[in-house]
Amino acid sequence: MRDADYIVVVDDLKRSRRLPEYGKSYTTALIKKVEKNHGFIFLADSKGKLIGLVAGIVEKQKKGDLLECAPTKAGRVLELFVSQNHRSKGIGEELMKKAEIYFKENKCNVVRVDVFSPNTRAHEFYKELGYSDRMIDMVKLLL
Repeated sequence: MRDADYIVVVDDLKRSRRLPEYGKSYTTALIKKVEKNHGFIFLADSKGKLIGLVAGIVEKQKKGDLLECAPTKAGRVLELFVSQNHRSKGIGEELMKKAEIYFKENKCNVVRVDVFSPNTRAHEFYKELGYSDRMIDMVKLLL
C-alpha cells in the first residue's frame, strides 16, 4: 500500500479516492496556501530521503468571527505526514513540536488540526499530544 492510499483504505464510507493527478494538485495547492498565509513546511529526512513533513498556517480571524468566538489567533496544521515505515518512532511528535514552536513564535494562542474520523490512529495521536475534540463534521449517505 502506498502511503497516500491510507485514507482511502480506512474510509468506511468509500467516498475517498486518489486519482493520478491528486499528488501534484494537492501539493501545489498546499504550497500556495502556505505561501499566502504566513505558513511553513518542515521536513523530516533519513539519509537524504523524505520521511515526514508538517505544514501549517497562521489563520486570520475575521470580524464576523468575533460575534461568536473570543478573539483568537489560531495556528492551523494543514498536513502531518510520516511515511509508513517510520511511524511510531517519535517523528510525528517532533514535527508537531516544531509546528507548535512556530505558532507560539507567531503569537498564536490555539492550534487547530482536522482529523479524518475513520483515521482513529491519527485521532489518538493528537489526543496523546493534548489536543481535544472541538467540532465534529457528520455525514449521511443518501442512497
